[in-house]
Amino acid sequence: SSRSPSSPGRWPTARAREAARASPAAPGDQMAAPQQNNFLGAPIKVTTTLGEELEGELFCYDVSGSNSLVLRTVHPNGRTDYKWIRSNVIREVKASGPSRPIEEVLPAVDLRQVEERALQAEKAAASQAKNYGVGVTEKTQQIFNALSKTMECEWDGEDILCFGVRITKPYTPENCSGEKSEEVERVKKVLEGELERLSSAASSSP
Repeated sequence: SSRSPSSPGRWPTARAREAARASPAAPGDQMAAPQQNNFLGAPIKVTTTLGEELEGELFCYDVSGSNSLVLRTVHPNGRTDYKWIRSNVIREVKASGPSRPIEEVLPAVDLRQVEERALQAEKAAASQAKNYGVGVTEKTQQIFNALSKTMECEWDGEDILCFGVRITKPYTPENCSGEKSEEVERVKKVLEGELERLSSAASSSP
């Protein structure tokens, strides 16, 4: 729920909030709540119990649930930052100007488009997951990554399936098997070259 400070100049202390809960609200206090919304959108300066000063627009606040407020800062380049602050770390709040009229209209959300994007993200994540072996060594993953640059590869347990060829531990040309000899020879040649490149890179690294 959105709520604002109980006064334009100061944020209520923890002791004041406890006292307010213990005593019944007066008729005047009941009328004050709607007026407090006038501070939404006002530029304020928050001083924390550690002496840190934070400035921004009072975007929203909640004193009954999370007991916190949110500051919004809009930069000249259009970027917007939000800072969430708990009330128990606030020592003082001062308004540095009047609140501005809030005329922002939330854009309509196309739920069908959101669902389509979610499905696309799930498919992309599932596709990327196929590129990472489970329970394999870093070197084995490097071999897979090198082969997948030129050929379509996927994991089958700890085996690499590449161009219709199965590569088993310890992932050398001698461990390649497949139905078509031409494909097996092609994968063997590429694998041999990648193993030599990885070995050379490992020996040259400090």
